[in-house]
Amino acid sequence: MKKQKLAVVFAALLTMVGFSSCLNSEDDGIREWGGYFEVNNTYGSVNFVDPTGIQLVPNKTIIDAPASSALAYINYQYKDEDMAQIEQTKKLPVTLLQDPTYLDGLYPTSLPEETETVSFDFQTQDTDGFHVDVNGLVWGENKYLIMSPVVFLHKETTSDNLKEELQKHRLFISYDSEKDNVDNKTMKLFLRYQIMGVGDSGLEGEGSSDNETWAEEYSILYSKKVYIRLDNILTQYKNVHGGAEPEKIEVEYEGKKGWSLNITDKITRTTPTMNPDKKEKKTVTYDLYKDTSVSK
Repeated sequence: MKKQKLAVVFAALLTMVGFSSCLNSEDDGIREWGGYFEVNNTYGSVNFVDPTGIQLVPNKTIIDAPASSALAYINYQYKDEDMAQIEQTKKLPVTLLQDPTYLDGLYPTSLPEETETVSFDFQTQDTDGFHVDVNGLVWGENKYLIMSPVVFLHKETTSDNLKEELQKHRLFISYDSEKDNVDNKTMKLFLRYQIMGVGDSGLEGEGSSDNETWAEEYSILYSKKVYIRLDNILTQYKNVHGGAEPEKIEVEYEGKKGWSLNITDKITRTTPTMNPDKKEKKTVTYDLYKDTSVSK
């Protein structure tokens, strides 16, 4: 089988890793893109790598990339003439249009008690028929699962204190192989959410369903990008289930009863809740990469 040109493979990957594109109003050979990349942070030199190993090399030195983050979302420009050389160089010089957004990594752990977790949601539909990965996506050949849960920030949050506010918001993920649906080839993960410091003023004693005064302070919806590395979990799935391989990942989370986040509808105002009686189990599903190539 004849190998595809790297430039063609790179272009095809734009639809696999959450990219969006925008052509300039005048076709001057400069293209704008945005998407998720692995962070290659070596000896103070930072570039960004796509699933095939092609490196995007920024035109400026990045000095504040966190060592703990494996993925980032970047918006950038590149020149057609540089794309033409990508097969030989495996590198693409780019101009960053804004600072990279580094994603927080999640690691499987035990979950907090149901009375200690806060409701959140995922966006439920694409917009105007145009494909948007509103819930996240599987990156590369099942290397990472990127998720975009929508959480509630404090009403006084601004761009100046956003970083400080986000430190109060924690997501937990867990995997239990006994919950897998092997017949449907589906692996099951569990995602939970906490806001640090709200528990003491949240559910207190009897009649707590009417005692969540703290919730009125959290009214700003924010899409928090996180990821989990999949290789160890997929290996565990196969070991437990006799070598079977899943085709989907189902993530269970706690939403608020009677409220959903649908970007094609008018979103009604709501507040989060910690009350188990006001929460309901919901799910979002991701398709895993499946190798359909045939060796010849």
